[in-house]
Amino acid sequence: MKLSIIVPIYNVNLYIYTCIESVFRQGLDERDFEVILVNDGTQDNSLQQIADLLAIHQNMTVIEQSNQGLSAARNTGLAHASGQYVLFLDSDDLLIGGTLSTLLSQALQSGADLILGNYIKVDDKDIPSFVVPLQPPLKVEEKTGEELFLQDLSPKASYAWRSLYRRAFLEDNNLRFIPGLYFEDVPFTTACYLKAGKCLKTSLLFYIYRQRENSIVSTINIVKLKHFNEIIARLFTMKNNTSLSSLVRERIEDNAFAIFSIALWYLVHDKAVYMKKGDYVADLKEKMPDIYFRHGIKQRFVSWMFRHIPLTYLRLRYWLA
Repeated sequence: MKLSIIVPIYNVNLYIYTCIESVFRQGLDERDFEVILVNDGTQDNSLQQIADLLAIHQNMTVIEQSNQGLSAARNTGLAHASGQYVLFLDSDDLLIGGTLSTLLSQALQSGADLILGNYIKVDDKDIPSFVVPLQPPLKVEEKTGEELFLQDLSPKASYAWRSLYRRAFLEDNNLRFIPGLYFEDVPFTTACYLKAGKCLKTSLLFYIYRQRENSIVSTINIVKLKHFNEIIARLFTMKNNTSLSSLVRERIEDNAFAIFSIALWYLVHDKAVYMKKGDYVADLKEKMPDIYFRHGIKQRFVSWMFRHIPLTYLRLRYWLA
């Protein structure tokens, strides 16, 4: 088996058919790949929506579990995967026709731990009429995981679905998603990049990231903001690994500050969330009692304010927002 495509399913009856249909427009022999559908306790008729596809395609498997969240569903799929490479496909997104075969071919020829492709964001209402841009000539650049981390990983776009992963690489390094954590792609992709050896960065546009109103980010609340704190704490734990180069350790801290900045932006731009700022501060101080960002005047200033007068700082940000 060359490829395992893992698709968690939870309340996506409006999107799942388009998603799965796109998988079978990739020019791949169905004997070479499997589609692992993890029913994460969906409460709608998502599986009924694709009943005809399940009947037609023998390489699709449905795994049932109680609702445990996206991370756990991905981990379940990975535990059942048998492909040389793995793709994590979100069930409200879709693949551009005929592209995954190219990406997989590059992966198999190179034996790389990680193969990075490109994506495009498309608004939900525009998906039916969306016309895929003309693909530029394929460019493939070999990099180490550290080079890819330093040059190509943005904390604001740390999407697990953007890459193919060599399954043995994930298994050998015990790389899994953190169960129950929102925005779980950030620590996962960071760990993958830092442990990867040979990687490929390609120019191939292969993934359509559907933008919809009820996504996790668009429905922010204090619980999700506290998950930002958990991510910051985990990034600092990675940063404290002295075997990493100083450049990598600095970049991890900068990425943590970027996540921190995003959380603060949400906090002061949503009145309902802002009213619970005390809970947010208490949670951050519990998880990161010595939080301190050192690179540049802005990081040092924000760190000082948050360490000494966090509520005053947040009030000021709220008034100015």
